[in-house]
Amino acid sequence: MSVETNKEILNKFNQLMSQFWQSGDTTVFDRVIAQDSVIHQPGMPTSLEGLKQALPAFRNAFPDFKVLEFEMLTEGDQIADRIVWTATHTGELMGIPPTGKTVTVQEMHISRFANGKIVERWGSWDQMGLMQQLGVIPDQA
Repeated sequence: MSVETNKEILNKFNQLMSQFWQSGDTTVFDRVIAQDSVIHQPGMPTSLEGLKQALPAFRNAFPDFKVLEFEMLTEGDQIADRIVWTATHTGELMGIPPTGKTVTVQEMHISRFANGKIVERWGSWDQMGLMQQLGVIPDQA
């Protein structure tokens, strides 16, 4: 697959993430993530099916999820991307009751592509910053 095709697939993934946040339909990810994909992200399931089970909890907790920034760098069959999102905590998240606080979170990913789909994805997101913004743990600043 070409670098341009892989960029289109990653852009489609982000569009589908927005679509999921609107509809709650996790099957949209089947279009861009391989069934046997492997996901390496702390605190998240390692498979597509696991991701489909985990994402609704985040959608419930942050129904107004919105991407503020997105950028990507490409190399061969991989793309590194950085995303910054914001949302208001209006639903329970992992036992944390709604706080009504608006948060801004950064994530970084590396996706590997084959046969027109994401087949492997590494990710890291600012879980500590999220918990500090929610007031669950004290801000160290």
